[in-house]
Amino acid sequence: MKYLDKVLITILSFLFALSMTWNVDGNTNLINFLVCFIVFLIISNLIYPKICKYELKKKESKSINKKEFWIFGLLIAFSLIVAFLAYYPGYATPDSLNQWKQVQTGIYSDWHPLIQTLFFMKLPSLFYNNIVSCTIFQMIFIFSILMYLCYFFRKNFLTFKQTLIVLSFIIFNPLFFRLSVTLWKDIGYSWALFLGTILLIEIVISNGNWIKKNRNKILLILTSLGILFFRHNGIICFILMFLGLAIFYKDSRKFYLITMITILIMRSILTGPVYQYFEIDKNGGRAEMLGEIMGQIAYYYNHGVEFSEEEYELLNELAPLELWEENYRPTSFNDIKFNSSTYLEVADERFSDIIKMYLNKSISHPKMAVVSYLNMTSPIWKYQRNIIETDYGERLETHYEGDVTKENTLLKEESDFVYPYLTAYNNLIVETPLRILFLDIGQALFVILTALAITISRWKKDFKKYLPFILVLSNTAVIMLLITGEESRFVYAQALCAIPLCIYAFISYKEKKERKKKDMAKTDTFFHRLFIEKTDNSLIQFIRYFFVGGVAAIVNIGMLYIFTDICHIYYLISNVLSFTMGLIVNYILSKKFVFQEETKLNKTKEFLIYAIIGILGLGIDTLLMGIFTSVLSIYYMISKIISTMLVFIWNFGARKVLYKIIK
Repeated sequence: MKYLDKVLITILSFLFALSMTWNVDGNTNLINFLVCFIVFLIISNLIYPKICKYELKKKESKSINKKEFWIFGLLIAFSLIVAFLAYYPGYATPDSLNQWKQVQTGIYSDWHPLIQTLFFMKLPSLFYNNIVSCTIFQMIFIFSILMYLCYFFRKNFLTFKQTLIVLSFIIFNPLFFRLSVTLWKDIGYSWALFLGTILLIEIVISNGNWIKKNRNKILLILTSLGILFFRHNGIICFILMFLGLAIFYKDSRKFYLITMITILIMRSILTGPVYQYFEIDKNGGRAEMLGEIMGQIAYYYNHGVEFSEEEYELLNELAPLELWEENYRPTSFNDIKFNSSTYLEVADERFSDIIKMYLNKSISHPKMAVVSYLNMTSPIWKYQRNIIETDYGERLETHYEGDVTKENTLLKEESDFVYPYLTAYNNLIVETPLRILFLDIGQALFVILTALAITISRWKKDFKKYLPFILVLSNTAVIMLLITGEESRFVYAQALCAIPLCIYAFISYKEKKERKKKDMAKTDTFFHRLFIEKTDNSLIQFIRYFFVGGVAAIVNIGMLYIFTDICHIYYLISNVLSFTMGLIVNYILSKKFVFQEETKLNKTKEFLIYAIIGILGLGIDTLLMGIFTSVLSIYYMISKIISTMLVFIWNFGARKVLYKIIK
């Protein structure tokens, strides 16, 4: 197995172990984490090479059997009808109720994307002015995308049975039943990302030729409009997608750039002069961007971090101080935000002050910054029993005063002959190991990253092969910076995109194998020369020592944390113990990979001389730790990182001179 593969599976093993052992409400058990990490690392090293050998061969041509598509269509329609009957006339949330009210009153706001409101709410209401029309319209939207998915798989590389299995996995997921009839803006946006991912796979496997047909250009443009306009943060995904396509496909670069610039200009005109002319409110934009940051600040407030008088005043302006304690949750800031009447206005006005306060506290308390961030983002990456959105389980009847609407809107009226059976099915999934496949949202991200690792392992420097991952991963990255809650809707796109991306990773492309072998040979030669061959080249030795020193530093810093924070040993004594362990690791790895020259000294004398240099380094390290921590009042872990970097330079120079003298 190549070095790159080992790096990739190490990262995946770390993510898996953290996801399995992280405890949001308390401290993570370090022993459990290490055991899980090591076990999964061993399993991955055994299984990963075998997985990478599996390939799905792309078919040159395949006649489309219409009977098969009738089966696909009937199966999709059946699942959607079951969901519709179970939750008739649709599942609404405060967000969708607000959008429906905008449609009924004619007073629009861009708090929820206006285009999404017009497309999923206003357009259906023109045919039948009841929220049930919006539910049916969203179901048709989803049905169309799933039919295209079946067409895409059958046309390219899956058999009828394989396509049927993949489709069944999607539509018989309890989340699909519930979310397909839930009128959240996130649902349409997630399906747009899903379709965009499929189109990117089409472009890559056709080597860019797919876009040359006009109908395909129209489909890509319509899909990109959904990505851009169905959620505000879609602009990042939109830009990255078109820039990636323009960079890697020169033949169609002009089309991609002109399309991107034209749509962005249209968006700026729409959100500028057009919104002003029709008096469309754009409130809350910057305040909404602070969700994840405010969640971390709430963590600091509830875990004893000191705030200045001015900062306390700012917190109280955002929300009464009692709310910061009573409504605090480690994974969401929503309960504090929605119970405050002043948060949105103050957060928008004092945006820069909030950012400054956040950075100040995070730099002063780096451990808390990491813990609070992992807590806030855990709904995205953590393997957890996902709640099938039961927050709006009561029957809800709403109406608007005056002549706004002629009839009441009855939401979530469960059908007695469908709903109990669907509930029983959902419970069956939740209470069995099947929930690992269907409901652990964190697993979706893990599958996506594994598929990306396999793709990287196969194609190395052929970066255009990574393009299909750009939408879902950029969306995930944006959410991890701006997340404001913990509902599955935020990461529903992960659950959808994981399946086609996993299949994409195993596609066998029709390309010249000789060129690939040459590239791999060059890569292997480069890595062998850089890390394996014996050498006395100072630059190569320095690079190797950088990695060796990095491993030793991880051992050093990790053991320092264990001795100090877990074993409660005085930090300077802990530093001596951890440094010694790091020194032993450094010596063993240096002899094997860096200073590989044979010497006349026996191993004991050689290690003693090596240790003398290390002891001098320890003295420098301890002195710097004392100065940085005790005198300059820098957090001891930050002090350790700084001193380690400085001692690294001393250690390499001294040991290089030592081996030259011995030689």
